[in-house]
Amino acid sequence: MPKIIKDIEEKIFNGAFELFGEYGYKKVDMKMIAKKVGIAVGTLYNYYPNKEKLFIHVFEKSWAKTFYKLDNVLTKEINPKEKMKEGIAVLYDEISARKGLGKELFKENIFEKEDVDKILYTKDVLLNKVENLIQEIKKQEGLKLEDGMERRLAGTIFMLIIEMRNQYPNEKEKNMRYINQLINCTYEK
Repeated sequence: MPKIIKDIEEKIFNGAFELFGEYGYKKVDMKMIAKKVGIAVGTLYNYYPNKEKLFIHVFEKSWAKTFYKLDNVLTKEINPKEKMKEGIAVLYDEISARKGLGKELFKENIFEKEDVDKILYTKDVLLNKVENLIQEIKKQEGLKLEDGMERRLAGTIFMLIIEMRNQYPNEKEKNMRYINQLINCTYEK
């Protein structure tokens, strides 16, 4: 009789998330993930046909959790500048928790087009959320930002978080203060 493992899909997600984040896509194989989760490799293949599909699932699910957290910030009845600070904190923490998950995505042409489209869609949703916050700030507080530049600022914020984390990995508070001070320079009031 097969062994029943409680919450196996969550365990697979957690194990794969940790390994992909720590070692990157190329260095992780299905055998490593199965070992980490404590299941047979064949059992893992019952859930995911290959490493690519598992990676895409982990990528999408992890960002879905991030979107939920960002939505909670965006719906708060607080000053838009405070929302921005809280949104940056969420993004900073979420990017940190990934430990680089996804940074190798476009280094090599290893993903099918439909999977690349899913990744690009996830990026688009993330940028839309930050862009909406920027537009809210622009409307209520004013920004020294030419119309149509909100998307560029959203992308810049995201890249800035990644770069600060990479350059100064043990200085979260300073990094966040710097990012917020930089954004404060764009406020008109």
